Amino acid sequence: MLIINPLKLTKSVEWDLPPSKSHMIRWLVAASQNEQETIIKFNGEPGKDIISMKRCIENFGVEVTESENIWKVRGINFGGGGIKNINFNCGNSGTTTNFVTVMASCFDTEIILDGDDSLRNRDFSEINNALRSMGAIISSDNPPFKIKGPVKFDKVTINTQKSSQPLSSLIIAFDKNYKNFTIECTGEPVSRDYSELTINIAKECGVTVRKNNNNITLNCDKFIVPKIVKIPQEISLFPISVLLSELHGVEFKISNLGESDFLKSSIEMIRTIDKKVLNLRDCSDFITPAAAILAIRKGGEIIGAKHAKGKESDRIEKTVELLKAFGMDCEIDEEKLLIKGNQLPKRPEKPIKTYLDHRIAMTAMALATYSGGEIDNPEISEITDPTFIEKILDLG
Repeated sequence: MLIINPLKLTKSVEWDLPPSKSHMIRWLVAASQNEQETIIKFNGEPGKDIISMKRCIENFGVEVTESENIWKVRGINFGGGGIKNINFNCGNSGTTTNFVTVMASCFDTEIILDGDDSLRNRDFSEINNALRSMGAIISSDNPPFKIKGPVKFDKVTINTQKSSQPLSSLIIAFDKNYKNFTIECTGEPVSRDYSELTINIAKECGVTVRKNNNNITLNCDKFIVPKIVKIPQEISLFPISVLLSELHGVEFKISNLGESDFLKSSIEMIRTIDKKVLNLRDCSDFITPAAAILAIRKGGEIIGAKHAKGKESDRIEKTVELLKAFGMDCEIDEEKLLIKGNQLPKRPEKPIKTYLDHRIAMTAMALATYSGGEIDNPEISEITDPTFIEKILDLG
């Protein structure tokens, strides 16, 4: 339990972001399939989701050497055996689970995937059914489950309307010995920036990516990962800094933001003060801090975030619960959030539950810096930002 007392800030705050888990997890997957050494450079401390992926690739036999702000990764020939540990702990990371499931399907060894209580409640039927259609044997769709390959990467159908992660995992983690692997995409795609990020990383590694209507065809005549990879900062946490600025009326300056086009349009949408309707089709991770930001500003609607239900928690339902706990009016209208404006948080009467959801926890801590409050399991914020609690407490 973390007790946060109300703060009064009178000057700007220097704020920083951890390395991007979206980028780093994808590059760890790519580097693990490359027998040459890849140097991954980053600024800050990697979150626990990244550590979960590192732990899993090491189970496959990949070597990872750590030093300050640098990981050196030497991969293996996937599907060739040599698995060091068949028990894979994916922690809280749904991204890791999707990617590792595809990686595991390259082997004829039975592998067990598991994680924390939050992960055990998540549904992985989309990626699992896709792999079953190519020959994998998978025991269930909720961790822990067993998976045994190898599968034949020739053609598969994937639904992209609930998450982009199954598509991304197929694009970056498929067995590179296969040529002309075709993925047929169905449904209205969500989180498109994330799948485009994956495609761009695949292209940097020599994968030819062809798009034809709803089909994506991958060809890998020569898979070579760049010798040096630089990871940008975790831009998906930018809305938390905006929320803190709105609460306290001071600027939260991010000194290590760097330059990246990833989620650029979504970030501009959050920055725009008079924006009344936020479409989070491509950035559902923003939903909780975005709802709080609208409540403090002039109110509005959040649309396009139906897929936020399948995150670490039902993030639509838990966002409403969180705001109401802080005395802020927010309602669900079918698939939209309706939020009244000109509201400021009040101290909650009870400790705030975070439901093993790092974005719920970080938004709760940010709101409590204004009103005060008690936050249950705040350490779940370490999933993305290991220094978040420290930064919040240092504000006082």
